Amino acid sequence: MPNFLEGLPKEKVQLLYILGTAKAELTEQQFYQCAYESTGMNWFSFHDVVGDLEENGDIVSMRRPFGACFSLTEQGKMTLGMFEKGLTYSLRTSIDEYLKRFAPQFRQERELVSSEEPLPGGGMLVRLKALEGERTLLEVDLTVASLEESLALRKNWQQRSAQLYDIIYDTLTKEEK
Repeated sequence: MPNFLEGLPKEKVQLLYILGTAKAELTEQQFYQCAYESTGMNWFSFHDVVGDLEENGDIVSMRRPFGACFSLTEQGKMTLGMFEKGLTYSLRTSIDEYLKRFAPQFRQERELVSSEEPLPGGGMLVRLKALEGERTLLEVDLTVASLEESLALRKNWQQRSAQLYDIIYDTLTKEEK
């Protein structure tokens, strides 16, 4: 009969397993969302365990244009390899299925980012970016009159950025007659 992990060791291996299975960096929100929805880990435990894993050198947090992201270190990969089978099959399957279902959404959240800031004379500056890794493919700054307009632009950026990129690219690469 296999010996399954419990308590803090289980929580640590769960988080290592999430990052190992994701095969991509995860933002803090994505990482927590996966931990909560696939394992039931609460916010306070998540932050405690993440801190322990960072301190031990098993995971690393890196600044990216869209925020902090987490990934496994080589040491973390070795640790996961040693203890992965200490998680139940059903728990591993739950994490696998969650990440498979949300991988496209997580990728889009890392590639299409936006921010807003109030302007001194009124209105808002909205910054929209399309990223590919560390590279910015497209960045658009727009000034709008209200927070509502700003929120609408940011929401629509998620759905329409590819269309906008194509229009700009096609327009700027066409030869004048």
